[in-house]
Parts: sequence; C-alpha cells; structure tokens
Amino acid sequence: MGKRYCVFASYSKENKIGDDILFYLKELNKITNGVVFIMDNPIDETEEKKLEGLTIYHKCEKHNEYDFGSYKRGFFYLKENGFLDDTSEIVFANDSCLGPLKPLNLFIEKWEKENKPDFYGITINNYGFKYSTKPIIATYFPHIQSYFFLITKNIFEKAFFVDFMASIKHFDNFEEVVKNYEMGLSDVIKRNGFDLKGYFKFDNFKKDPTLEEKPMFLTIKKGFFIKKKNELVKSRDKNLVNYFFQKSIFPYILNKKGGLVKKSNNSLLAPAFLIKHLFSVILKNTFKIKNIGCAKVIMIFGISFKFKRYNYKISNISANYIKIIDNKNKITLKEKKLEGLEIVINGKRNSILIDKNAKFKNSKIEIFADDCTIEINSEHLVSNLSVKFEKSNYQSLVIDKNAQISNFDIVSNTEDVLIEIKDGKISNNSAKIEKYIDKENRPRIVIGG
Repeated sequence: MGKRYCVFASYSKENKIGDDILFYLKELNKITNGVVFIMDNPIDETEEKKLEGLTIYHKCEKHNEYDFGSYKRGFFYLKENGFLDDTSEIVFANDSCLGPLKPLNLFIEKWEKENKPDFYGITINNYGFKYSTKPIIATYFPHIQSYFFLITKNIFEKAFFVDFMASIKHFDNFEEVVKNYEMGLSDVIKRNGFDLKGYFKFDNFKKDPTLEEKPMFLTIKKGFFIKKKNELVKSRDKNLVNYFFQKSIFPYILNKKGGLVKKSNNSLLAPAFLIKHLFSVILKNTFKIKNIGCAKVIMIFGISFKFKRYNYKISNISANYIKIIDNKNKITLKEKKLEGLEIVINGKRNSILIDKNAKFKNSKIEIFADDCTIEINSEHLVSNLSVKFEKSNYQSLVIDKNAQISNFDIVSNTEDVLIEIKDGKISNNSAKIEKYIDKENRPRIVIGG
C-alpha cells in the first residue's frame, strides 16, 4: 500500500502562523505520511519553530502565485526528492477555511467506499463565469473546489498534470487565477479521461456550496470546514458559527472581533450559542427600516409601515436650485438644498443632470426604470454620492468636464449599463459591478474622453 502526502498552501498578512493552522496540520498528519508546508510570505524564527514536528518540509517566502503557486512548489518538492516513487495519493489543502470540524479520516473512509476516485474533493462548484475571457469557461462549469482535494498516482504521474503544475504563474487578476487554475485543473483532468467526484453531491446547485443557502449549512453540519470569508464568520453576530465550532473537534471559537479564543469543554455552551443567535435575529427583526422600490418601509413587530420616497425626474440644476419635472412635465422647485437628497427614478427615459454650479453631498440616486441617464458636470466637489442601477436597457452614467467626486459608490445589478468617465476625477470609489459586459459586448467602464 502506497504512502499519502499533503501539500498545504498558506498565507498570512501578518507573517504569522495561527493556532488554527497548527491544529489543521496536526489533523492532516493523522491521515498522511507527512505535510509539505508552503507559505506565500516570509516568517521569522519564532514562527518557523511552530512547524517543528508538523511538516516534513516547509518553505516560507513571497512568490505571488497564490495557493496554486504553493501547490506547485510543494508538488515539485515531493517529485524532485523521490517521495512520489512510493506514493499513492496527494492531498492538496489550503488555509482558506477554519477547521476541520470533524476527523479527516471520515473523508478518506468515504473516498475508499466510493472505490477511490482518482480526483476527489469535498465540494464541487457548478458555477463558472457568465462573461469569461477564457473560452472553455461557461456559466455552468463544474469544478472541484481547491481548498481540499485528493488526486491519485494515476493522475499525478501523468505528463499532462506535471505540465499543468509547471505552467502555474502569477496573475494580477484573482479571477484569472480561479479560471486558469481551480477551474483549469478540473478541465485538464476531465479532458484526460478522469471524472470529478465529491464528498458532497450538489448536482443542480448553481452557487458556491460553501457560501450559499442550504448546501453551505450542510457542508458545516456534516462536513469539515467553514470558509473564512463565510458571512457567518464575518458577521457581527458570531453566535451561530460558534455554535458549530462548540459542537466540533475544532478547539476554538471566535470573539466579537473575529479572533480565535480557546473554547471551553462545557457541553451546555453549544445550545447557549444557538439561543443567543436566535434572540439576536428576533431582536434585529423587531425594528427594521428598508428601502423597497419607491417606498421606505419601517417594520415594527412584523407590522410594515410604508412611506413615500422621492420619485422625480431631475431635469436641470442651476444656481444651486434643483428643478424637478415629474412624469407630467410640471416644473416645481422642490428642493433647494442638495445635501441628503434621496432620489428614486421609476419612470422610463428619465435623465438626471447635475449641472456645473451644483453642489451635491450625502445623496443617493436609485434607478428602478429603463433608459435613464445620469450626467455629472458639477465643477464643485460632489461627495458621498451613491448611485444604484436596478434595471437594464441602456442606463448610462457620464462623468464629464471638471467634475470632482469623492466617496462615490456605484452598485449595478444589470447588464446594459455604460459608465463613462471623461475628464472628471474620482477618489475613494467603491464600484460593486456584478456583470462586466452588456448584451452587445460593450465595455462597461470607459476611462478617458
């Protein structure tokens, strides 16, 4: 029977090896003959000593090739030093998760029961990229997620796999890393006649099963890890994630700031965390304010109260006055102050012109209609402006002339939005653009006049 080794990829902004990583390495040593630890940053001698007895080899230096760059270095260390001659499987794992929550031998046992598939991961993500520069990637593109997977000798001794690992390089765009390496690995293995097999089966699920909906909870409750970027981990209320940690073999819970704290062995703490979470959810939903379409909705004890929000077409701004024309083209001077103005556009073919003399501060524009244009020409500083597009069909945002915009937040959930920045200047911009190319393949963002 051949040996099994693990290649572990790690990264730390603080150049530290956390207690969670040390626990993870201990658990990996229980299912392997040794761990090769590759870190994409340097560490000092004090940190390096933490790895003694937990790794057969470690290398901690900056390489800028993300986790797959670490996988490459670990794999070639095993290959070039003769470890692979009597090795049957390699486990690849990274530190993007907290755990394991259960013993990893359960993963190995299920892999063995399923006749030892050559390419086996914990989860398969069915989603690709809707707009991709890589021809092989489509919206539906099943791939084994790279945070934890196993491959057998039938794959790692083949030239196609060795060539793939050798080709790994740096990309500036992290999405290109995902396309070329996480998705690319599954693609090259499938093209060479091997199947993708996963511990969990989410055949029809179209989102990331480690982060979304019921599959996410299933991967925590009956699985091994919780992703560090999971909303349960990032949320202010840590009680639900601590409920799962308290019930698991993971020796830590999270404090309010997200730091690791050694957990107590008190068996009553798990239900206590769950009760605290449920109480916080009830309290949060007792009083809630939301903007829904053109209404501001205040909910008190489950009863909703609706109040009208601004719903006007802004046609012209001059001399620090806003002339508002409603859908009947009736001109009214509705607002003299431009601070804290909330505008909701619900009618088609409306336009907003922020003129050169206008000062616009702490304001929000939301577009719920088709064919709307926002043009910002202000020569004053436009600050704390939020623009949100909810409908498609040729929305446009033009920042022209000498406009200066600070703290500008763009949110777009549509396809046909053209954002054109001409001579204006933007600082502290947060652009949350979910779709990058419209139906006619126009560029979404144009910089330059």
